Amino acid sequence: MKNLLFAISILFLFSCGGGNEEKSAEDFSNITFSFDTVMVDTGEDFINLQSGLWISAISKDHKYLYNWNRETSELDRVNLDQLVLEEKIKFEKEGPNGVGSYVAWISLLGSDQFLFSNFDDMGLLNSQGEKLRTYKLNGEKFEGDTLQEFESFNQRAIMSDDGNTIYGILGNWTGENFYLAKVNFQNKTLKKHELPGFEKLVDYSVKFNSNGMFMVSPPDQSITEVDGKLMISNSVFNTIIVYDMAKDSLYQVEYENKLTKSGKTGKYVTEVESEEDFYRLMGEINQEINFRNPIWDSKNQRYYRFSFEALPKENLQDEEEKAKSKVYLTILDQDFKVLGETFVKELQSSPAKHFVKDGKIWIYENVDDELGFVVMTISS
Repeated sequence: MKNLLFAISILFLFSCGGGNEEKSAEDFSNITFSFDTVMVDTGEDFINLQSGLWISAISKDHKYLYNWNRETSELDRVNLDQLVLEEKIKFEKEGPNGVGSYVAWISLLGSDQFLFSNFDDMGLLNSQGEKLRTYKLNGEKFEGDTLQEFESFNQRAIMSDDGNTIYGILGNWTGENFYLAKVNFQNKTLKKHELPGFEKLVDYSVKFNSNGMFMVSPPDQSITEVDGKLMISNSVFNTIIVYDMAKDSLYQVEYENKLTKSGKTGKYVTEVESEEDFYRLMGEINQEINFRNPIWDSKNQRYYRFSFEALPKENLQDEEEKAKSKVYLTILDQDFKVLGETFVKELQSSPAKHFVKDGKIWIYENVDDELGFVVMTISS
């Protein structure tokens, strides 16, 4: 394993509101960050990072990372405690146990069952590669709300512990009309919940359609589970929608950012006539504030949320030119009250795959095509 460890400690001043506000029980006016980079030991093997960790999932106890390798139809099982590649779990593409030729996302059920989503359906398989169950949306009849044509879970969905119900953001390929859907595949019922504010996402969805080529770049949406509740967010506004799975009800959380705007405000023509304009407009939209999903720190009982403003690229279509951004971090308590926020100058680009483990933020980093993580420790 290549050893690459460094630590940097920097003092930051956090903005914690006006003097008339009640002081938080935890003082975030004086805080220290430290950064370490750790590498995963793959032994004689390797982890294909061509797609980053775009199709991956973290176990509930945050001890394991599972990363999908499209080329070999394998899940890389990474032990995050020991920082080693433990095994590669092989799956079939076709046949009765097939996961499909194109896996869009994966989700976990327990410690040894995996939900794979492809264009046609979703399949639940065990670690021996055996298909336990198939879930279909399109072409199926459900009681309750109506499933529109081409609606699917475009993002990673959440499965109930019994494997009967799937919760997810339901949408179509046009980047319009998003709902939170609760689908019970045992009782064949579908319930849709309106997502306040999500109807505005279409104003920031870029489309290009010419000579049979159709490209669309909708804003990011995210859904994560924390103690029986789903946190639903998007990249356009800082608003968080909280869904209580037991009560089958949701509410909206709003807070104000001090260092940046709390959402995009620009007006854009979202249908363009050339591929060059497509990438140019995407760049302009991303130069406004963008929000990552909130991540929960169970050890310290608080949320962390990154946001960023993309910096202009010299060549918009050059995939080799690394995107750079101004990155910010907001800390919220368990009731989503802002404890502090800061500009994080040490992060030169927006954190993509990131999570909290043992009270620290782990941020995916490709280090010379090897899997690494920048581990961010926050001390007050």
